[in-house]
Amino acid sequence: MWPQYFDVSLTWGKGRRVSKSLATRLPKAEEVGKAASDAGYNPELVKSAAFPPTPWIKTGYILVQSKDKKGNILKEIAKRLPRA
Repeated sequence: MWPQYFDVSLTWGKGRRVSKSLATRLPKAEEVGKAASDAGYNPELVKSAAFPPTPWIKTGYILVQSKDKKGNILKEIAKRLPRA
């Protein structure tokens, strides 16, 4: 999961994947990883990756293995992210 999935400043078309009420401003991959861990997942942080629409910015991403639907995982993680 890319941190941009949780960024309130992005539109749905630009990469946000949770509702604005669950999103936060400029989340970091480390914060997403901690929130995933708090949600009971075993996250793996990949630091050197860039979100495809912005390849010049290395934000990193989080890998989570689960049988849950991606949307449900995103909501559970978003609930645990710090609010800006």
